[in-house]
Parts: sequence; structure tokens; C-alpha cells
Amino acid sequence: MSDYVNILKDERVDCFSVLTNIKIKDYLELVQIAYKDKGGIEGQRQALKTKSAIRIRDRMREDIIRGTILPPIVIGIVLDTETYEKVNLLNSDRDAILEILNNVPKESLSIIDGMQRTTAIGEAIKSNSNLNDKDIRVEYWLSTNTNSLLYRMLILNSGQVPWNLRRQIEILYNTLINEIRTKVHNIQLIEIDENGNRTKPGSYQADKIIELFLVFGARKYKIDTKEALADEFTKLDFIEATSDNDFSEIFFVLLSRMNTFDEYIFNYIPDTELSGEEEESKVPTKFKKGKDLFGSQTARVGFMTAFSIEIFGLPGDEKSIEEQHEKCNKVLTQMDQFLDKIKEYNNDQLGEFLDYLTLNEKITKVVSKVGDYEREFFTNAFRTLIKEEFRFSKLSPCWRS
Repeated sequence: MSDYVNILKDERVDCFSVLTNIKIKDYLELVQIAYKDKGGIEGQRQALKTKSAIRIRDRMREDIIRGTILPPIVIGIVLDTETYEKVNLLNSDRDAILEILNNVPKESLSIIDGMQRTTAIGEAIKSNSNLNDKDIRVEYWLSTNTNSLLYRMLILNSGQVPWNLRRQIEILYNTLINEIRTKVHNIQLIEIDENGNRTKPGSYQADKIIELFLVFGARKYKIDTKEALADEFTKLDFIEATSDNDFSEIFFVLLSRMNTFDEYIFNYIPDTELSGEEEESKVPTKFKKGKDLFGSQTARVGFMTAFSIEIFGLPGDEKSIEEQHEKCNKVLTQMDQFLDKIKEYNNDQLGEFLDYLTLNEKITKVVSKVGDYEREFFTNAFRTLIKEEFRFSKLSPCWRS
């Protein structure tokens, strides 16, 4: 990394911008893990497949070989609070900042803007290895949370046709997952789908968390990333949500509450299984054991969507930041009291509380898109629970709402 460093602080989202130069060989080594994680550049951004797009990238590669200067590639880094405070105190000390950047774990880096430029650089190196010692410009965004980086990225990439919202958030996949592991109580993120055979509460497939984050920010149980116009509106909704610096913290807190809910009902076993008797029912029993409720992604989506709508408001009818925080505190207080009661339930009481018989009857419906139906069902169910201020002693009214 060169001695040139320019540092500015973004007061809007409490984030530092550090602009510097780096040799191409050092840059490619720096971002190697970011590539490998998604199986290549195209895994993070849609491949350039049209004839005109391929010609543009070929032109970029040839320009690099001939000595062109590319716009800065943007790399996002989430720092721990202690390191971030060092940056804050030492932001005029160029050498100290460079030392911090040089010691950041490579797996914590996210390429926020510049994937196609990096592709072109890699292709140019194959044609001319002498370019390894050429300098390129890199801008680092330093923050203590994913939220700030996501907000900046959404603003930066708005209007770029090749991007959709899911892909933009997947760029920050590792950063988001690492932050969840640090800040969410008793969560276990697994990489392989275990088909619902969870052995511990709070264990979920890691990439499913991305969908929960998406629906929480969009306040919709379904994200239509194939419809360009709908996706643009969703981006705007997401930008509005992430404009609050506490957005991701609220998500983490609610994810933690969902974890606690899962923990308290997880060990419930129906009496028929305890006695060894076969249960005779004409109704399919998708939900049978306590662990089945939040073992379902549709239930998790409904839970997060319901709370998001309650706290932030319906899309297009947003609450002020003050109203959001007031509503969040009220909902959390009510839910904590609700969870305290569930914690004391024995197996029989949990069976009455969950009322899976009603749930299985109501959710069993012949529809063309079962997943969408279940997401909507659970969103409405949990919205009922919230609207009624968690006063129910069992979930039957939620399942019937």
C-alpha cells in the first residue's frame, strides 16, 4: 500500500472513507477470499453476457494494459468498536491508519463497488504480468456495522441495471453473518440445509438469514427481484429503512427475540409421541414438535415481516425515527413479558399454547404457490399477536386470524 492516504468522515452514517493507492498484485491478493467465497466474480454480480457488455469489458481490459487509470474500487470493512475508535482518534495519522488497514482480516472485506473492474484487471494481468506493480486506487469504507455500508452501497448502485437488491445485500453476506454471530444471543448459523432436523434451538441455515434481512428492510413477506420496477421500489424502501443508523441493531435484537422464542418452545413433544401411540389424523402434520415452528423459513419470514411493519410502518407510510424507536421499545417490552410466561410452561402447557392442530388445519390449503401462501399466513398471524399486545395465552387466535 502506498504512502498516499486521504481520509474523510461521513457524518451521515458514521463511516470513514480512506482513499489510497495499492499495487495490483497486492490488491488481487487482498480480495482473493472475497472472490472465493462466492465462487467467482459472477457469483456476486450478474455476468456480462450481451455482446455490447462483453465488448465494454474487453475494452476496459485493453485500456488497463495500455495504462488507463480506473475509478477507485470500493471495499467495505466492519471494524470492532475499539479499532474504529482508534481510526477516529488517529484519522490525521497516515501511518497509523495504514497499519490498521494492513492488519484487517481479509475475510472481513467486502467488494462494494468494482467487481467488473476487478474482473478486467485479472484478465489484463494474464495478458501482461508487468502490470502487477502498477498502482490502482482503492477506497475503504470503515464502519462498526453492516448497516452503514449497506446504506452507502444502495445509494451508490441505485439505477445500475445489472444489480438487484438481493445481489447487493449478498455482497455483504460475510460481514452481516459475522456481525449476527457476534451480536445475536445464542444463534448457530449452519452452512448446509439439515431439512429441519435441528438438534439445537437458534440453529438456522446461514443463507436464509439473508432473506430475513431482506424482508425486514422491505417490510414485505415476498421480495420480487425479477420485476425491475418492483425491485426499484423495494430498493427505495430499503434505503429509507437503512437511513436509520440503528436499523441493523433493531434487526439483531428481534432476531435474538425470535431465537429466545424458539428456545422456549423447542423441546415440546406431543403426547402421542411420548406415549408411543400413533396419531390418527386426516390433516397433514407439518408442525408437530416445538422445534418445527421456527424450523420453518416461512414462519421466520412471517415473524420478521410482522415486526418490521409494526416498527417501521407499511411501505410508503413510514414512521419518523422517533416513532420507530418508541414503537420498538414498546413491542420489545410486551414481547419480553410474553416470553417470560412461555419460559415457565411445561410440556402440556406448551402443547395448548402452540395449538398445532389448528395451525395444521388452517395452513393446509391447495394453492399454486405454497411458500407465498405460508409467508402471508404467518405474517398475518404474528401481526395479530403484536396488535393484540401479546395478551394471548395460546396462539389459536393468531392461526385463525
